[in-house]
Amino acid sequence: MKRIILTAYILTGLMYACNEEPIGQQPIDKVVPGTVSNVKVENTPGGAKLTYTLPDDNDLLYVKAVYTRKAGGAVCESRTSLYKDTLKVEGFGDMEQHEVKVIAVDRSRNESAPVTATIQPLEPEVAVIGRSLDLLADFGGVHAYWENKNRAEISVTILLENDSLLEYVPVETFYSSVAEGNGATRGMDTIPGKFGIYVQDHWGNRSEVKYFELTPIYETLFDRLKFRDATVTGDGPHYGGGWSLPNVWDGVWGGDNGYSSQGGTGIWPQSVTIDMGVLGQISRVRLHQRMGNYSFAEGNPRIFEIWGCQQLDPSGSWDSWTKLMECESIKPSGLPLGQNTNEDLAVARDGEDFINSPQNPKVRYIRFKIIRTWAGGDNFQLTEVEVFGDNR
Repeated sequence: MKRIILTAYILTGLMYACNEEPIGQQPIDKVVPGTVSNVKVENTPGGAKLTYTLPDDNDLLYVKAVYTRKAGGAVCESRTSLYKDTLKVEGFGDMEQHEVKVIAVDRSRNESAPVTATIQPLEPEVAVIGRSLDLLADFGGVHAYWENKNRAEISVTILLENDSLLEYVPVETFYSSVAEGNGATRGMDTIPGKFGIYVQDHWGNRSEVKYFELTPIYETLFDRLKFRDATVTGDGPHYGGGWSLPNVWDGVWGGDNGYSSQGGTGIWPQSVTIDMGVLGQISRVRLHQRMGNYSFAEGNPRIFEIWGCQQLDPSGSWDSWTKLMECESIKPSGLPLGQNTNEDLAVARDGEDFINSPQNPKVRYIRFKIIRTWAGGDNFQLTEVEVFGDNR
């Protein structure tokens, strides 16, 4: 199965490290700094915040906390500068008591005597998110859902029982920090299977595995070679200049080619119509964005509708169409226009799936009504459109 990566974890290596070797200036004296005092503990999910009074040493460099996250685990450190009186320790996967040694370090790398604080982390995010995990049968596979209200950096892994190995093996892993996450694995046969799902944080803590017995629903990718331009009255006008509608189903995305409507017409919203060449039940439509500086920007659609019909009315009257989906493109990071994370760029490139209700009728023609683009301009672009469902 394809491994989807929606974001890359960014670790603050200077602040959180295990078994880190000292670097920088060599010792110039052997005078040990004073100890921190008045250490107070505020327990947090999966960790704690320590506040303290700094020692009165002119050459103080930083304060560090030394601890292990689990019995027999590696010794880890968290550091903060001499300008702060607060230190965080994170990454604990339980709610047990742990000892943390708080040590002052001077510019000669002399260390004070440790002051021991006892912490008892609150329930870690990985456990809270784990309880929200759900797995449902979907077209061509299964679909995972979870809640991550504090937007922790996590991975969610879907497992499938392998009959020959008599064990569960990973089939899909999603990396995410969105508040309401979901991800699907596709390309499966429509036979019953035993699945598992768990969440893991970037310290390696895992939730308990939840198990499900599910049967994927039949789904196939509609044949793009059958797609045709089905422009009707009210669509366009098209921009031209190489940005023609057939680019939308040429099987190429991740670059800078596609379809563009013409700007400056004063016509809004704008629409475009595609003949899929076959009557079928749509399960989802996947849109890939124009990349480069256009990701979650410029003319990429943000709010739009997808309509369908079985017989094409050249007049373009919407009365002959059925609204299938009301869609909104969601930027995972939620950052302002022009600021994108690796997860944002991966979603823009790999495509967003917009789900159609199985209660909607079968259609042959689909029509995109673009309500608003990411830049709020007066034209839009489509790079690639893929349609999935049952066209038997």
